Parts: sequence; structure tokens; C-alpha cells
Amino acid sequence: MPLPKSPKQWTKQTDNQTFLISTDNSLLSIPAINAALASDAIYWASPFPEKILQGIVNNSFCYGLYKTTTTTATASSSENTAQGPDGNIEQVGFARLATDWYTFAYLTDVYILPEYQGFGLGGWLLDCVDELVREMPYLRWFILRTGSEKSVKAYERRMGMEVLANGEVANGTVCMGRRGKGNLV
Repeated sequence: MPLPKSPKQWTKQTDNQTFLISTDNSLLSIPAINAALASDAIYWASPFPEKILQGIVNNSFCYGLYKTTTTTATASSSENTAQGPDGNIEQVGFARLATDWYTFAYLTDVYILPEYQGFGLGGWLLDCVDELVREMPYLRWFILRTGSEKSVKAYERRMGMEVLANGEVANGTVCMGRRGKGNLV
């Protein structure tokens, strides 16, 4: 089965705060993603013109991570805030798969805003990505690139990724991947 066409969602309670991960692209905030990509915290990427980023999102399988509030009395004017399934949501993280939906998935643009790091949200986001990718019976390659030794260890532990070529993170980025069920070599 390919990646699901209908949106999937997961919720998590952390320190009296509820978070939502959804694959519903209509919930994504293009300005919020661009603001994150433009920030110093996301040092490995840069923003896009909004029209280009919208096209990228439309042609990718995306995961939005949101802080939720159950009160819907006042809509926030923040461009990071939208109406979610159970109230207002503020986008605080993101992950994107560049994919053909069946045989290949490239994980990119993964981030959690700095003020929401340290609550296990990054690992949870990776677990949600991995849950759906592991269900792809014809998957040949699931890959990503990282330039952080800490990230290498996290991707190895959480997703079963491995460094694909001889290389050291200290000398630049490394490519990591995991063969899928559809890879016969």
C-alpha cells in the first residue's frame, strides 16, 4: 500500500499541553514553515518564495506538528495559528517526505521550533513518519541527509537508518538510508 491519501493524525499530552501531528496539508502554515527555515535555529536550510514552498508542500507527503488549544473563542492573528480539528493550532514543527508514494521516500525539512525542543516531540515526529513509511510494501529506499553526529545516532536508534557510504559527519553531511521491502538488491 502506498502512503495514505487520507490524512492521518496523532495526539500527545506533554506537561499539560496537547500536541497534534497531522498529514493534512490544509493545516500547514506556509508562512510558519518559511519563518522556521529563515531562522538561525534551522541552519541547514533557507526559506523559499511562498508560491514555490506551496508547490513543494503540494507535491510532498508532509507532517505538521502543532500545539493545540481547546478554546476557539478568539482566533489568533498569528500566521502560525489555524483552526484544527479540536480547536486552534499553532505550527511548531514539520517534516516532509519527497516521494513517489510507493518505492522511494526522502526525509527532509525536519524541525521542531527551539522553544518546543526537549519535550520528546522530535522523536515522536520521527516515530510518526516511520510508522507510515514502514507500511510501504514496495519501498526501495528511505533516505535522508544529516550533518550532525547526534542526529546520526537518533536516526539509527529511532528509524533503523544507517550511514550509506564511508564518511564522517565531522567532514560534512552523510547520506543515510534504509532499504525497503521493494528493494531486491
